[in-house]
Amino acid sequence: MVERRSPKPEVGGSIPSAPAKKKIMINPLKFFQEVKQEAFRVTWPTKKDTVTGALMVFVLASLAAVFFLLLDQILKFFLDLILTINF
Repeated sequence: MVERRSPKPEVGGSIPSAPAKKKIMINPLKFFQEVKQEAFRVTWPTKKDTVTGALMVFVLASLAAVFFLLLDQILKFFLDLILTINF
């Protein structure tokens, strides 16, 4: 069996001989500072992007609701038609 090595030896992999290293957080203040730093790195969407996305969700949900309403009415019609047939 050929052993595969990462070009970056400090990076742990998923192979049993080099498991990923777990980082243990002890100081809660440091944790919140790191969370704050990470939040500043996030690229937040603009107001226009948020409104556009919300409108798209609303329109597509409305179209899906109308589609399933029509499908339900069509299936109900055929089911009523089948159930009214007397043998």
